[in-house]
Amino acid sequence: MGKLFITSCFLISFVSGDVKGKAYAYSKNDSTVIHPKTTISAEQAHSAIDSNETFEEFLNQFNNDYNFQKSRVLFPLRITTLVDYETNKFDTIHIQSAEYQKHELTSPKSNIVDGKVILRSETISPNQHQITMLVEDTGIRIEFFFLLRENIWYLSEIKNSST
Repeated sequence: MGKLFITSCFLISFVSGDVKGKAYAYSKNDSTVIHPKTTISAEQAHSAIDSNETFEEFLNQFNNDYNFQKSRVLFPLRITTLVDYETNKFDTIHIQSAEYQKHELTSPKSNIVDGKVILRSETISPNQHQITMLVEDTGIRIEFFFLLRENIWYLSEIKNSST
């Protein structure tokens, strides 16, 4: 009987996972795991599943709460940086949660003397959103890419194309 129970549990857990590596949700202690390395509380998962979270609602909370922000990043976070403008060569690194620093994606009070900070928000598809931060007359251009998974928005990539 014990072997049958263990075999049944193994098969259920294997079938419920997605072997292609796409996002999926499963319970782990009192949390729900959406991505193998991104854990959110069961309360966050249930509230997001119950209603579609708008990007604007998500972004407001993302900017105001560092713990929320960190919980809504798909780690390891891909960060791509332009290293050679002439050849359009980029370097890519992946950072873990411990290395993550807060990003403020609101119309910030510019602490950059030479230029005005401009934020462009663009819906790429119903499940993808992009925010581009530009600083006028400085060559600074940073793009933040967001994905909607299981009705929850996540920061999935940062691309720094500053020259």
